[in-house]
Amino acid sequence: MNHRIMGATRQQLIQQLVFFDEQYSLFFDHYVRDYGREKQIVDALVRRYRETLEELLAKDDGALSQSLQNVTLLGSSVRVHFEEDGYEELFTVVFPTEIDPDQNRISFLSPIGRQLLLTAPRDMLVLESPVGKQQVQIGEVRYTYTGGFSSP
Repeated sequence: MNHRIMGATRQQLIQQLVFFDEQYSLFFDHYVRDYGREKQIVDALVRRYRETLEELLAKDDGALSQSLQNVTLLGSSVRVHFEEDGYEELFTVVFPTEIDPDQNRISFLSPIGRQLLLTAPRDMLVLESPVGKQQVQIGEVRYTYTGGFSSP
């Protein structure tokens, strides 16, 4: 990526960190209804996500650019290969305000989005969805986020 694009990408990642630092409580109250186990799951996921962002942002542009192909972030498109039937699906993991089922833009809070966030190419997992469990392998990951995100 060129310097201008990397600067914009870095700024988007910083904005995500700031968002989770400053607006997480409001965001959580708006999108998560269960304050028991659900809260623990979402809190742990967001904590791991923030730690990953901090590690990535500490890298120089070259290393950051390479890393963006090695981990699924908010704004990443990820190719999922379903082992059973060989079918492939491309999902983009986004904030809940940016979902678009017709474009396979899924919330990181959705059952599938939670499982895809922070995965890497070649990861194998049993993807649990409303239709059941399926063995999948993560294929290509590309950070493609170009939009913003809005508060609830």
